[in-house]
Amino acid sequence: MLDLSKYSAKCYDDDDYNCLHFAVDVYRDITGKDMGIYVDDLLTGRTKRKVNTAKLKEFDQLDNPIDPCLALMHGKELHAGIYHQAKIIHITETGPQCVPPHIAALKHGRIKYYAI
Repeated sequence: MLDLSKYSAKCYDDDDYNCLHFAVDVYRDITGKDMGIYVDDLLTGRTKRKVNTAKLKEFDQLDNPIDPCLALMHGKELHAGIYHQAKIIHITETGPQCVPPHIAALKHGRIKYYAI
């Protein structure tokens, strides 16, 4: 399992280090691949937050998650994390979290998974 303690100093900042920035870091640590080049303009700060559907279509939506993959949560606000070892790894204003998908869905809404 990924050691979340290495991220304990990371602070959520909506414009400069939000959930997608965190997901890019986590995915890179798990796979050694930089997905940042693919999601650079997918999410922005809350005031401008929207899904860039043209960019999202570059990913394959999955019926079931694969390990690892991008997890986008569609609730009141769009939220991103990484599915890894049956958990969603993501960051909120309270810090990094690693929770089962059903727990993440309670707060962040329906989850869709995407192959990177």
